Amino acid sequence: MAKAYLLALCETGSDDYVISQLKKIDEVKEAHGTFGRYDVISKLESENDEKLKEVISKKIRKIPKIRSTLTLTASSTVQFGKEPASVEKDVLNTYMVHAYVLIHCGKSDDEKILGLLNDLPEVIEGDSIIGQYEIICKVSAPTYNDISEIITKKIRKIGNIKGTITLNIIPENE
Repeated sequence: MAKAYLLALCETGSDDYVISQLKKIDEVKEAHGTFGRYDVISKLESENDEKLKEVISKKIRKIPKIRSTLTLTASSTVQFGKEPASVEKDVLNTYMVHAYVLIHCGKSDDEKILGLLNDLPEVIEGDSIIGQYEIICKVSAPTYNDISEIITKKIRKIGNIKGTITLNIIPENE
């Protein structure tokens, strides 16, 4: 299974349109608006890297109103995910806020750092990635202030982390 994260900059005010178009693509497992450096983050999964590249180039980059993208390919060997039961998932989605955190660290430190992130209960998934950053993880907490505190008091305190970028997910009104 191949996985990637795609960060997109969109034309002003077009985030909802771009997200709705992304959600129509089978390989897009998540698509969210964000507060932060990028407008939209999406998680893609497919049977192989070639299929992911094809989806990105022939479907996603053809979506009108996307100005630019950054693709972060996940390593298939260094990752974790805490799969909650359906009741827990409903509670997380209803009462918690979420953020993706991009982490820059030493290239050989990603596996150790992912292990330490996995020990933090607020970090619900993480991947070693290829690209501008070495790790991406998803954090859940009751408020954005709590997420900020988790990042500054827990994640950034992990040794060999050189920097982080936080992409707070905009709650969806469904």
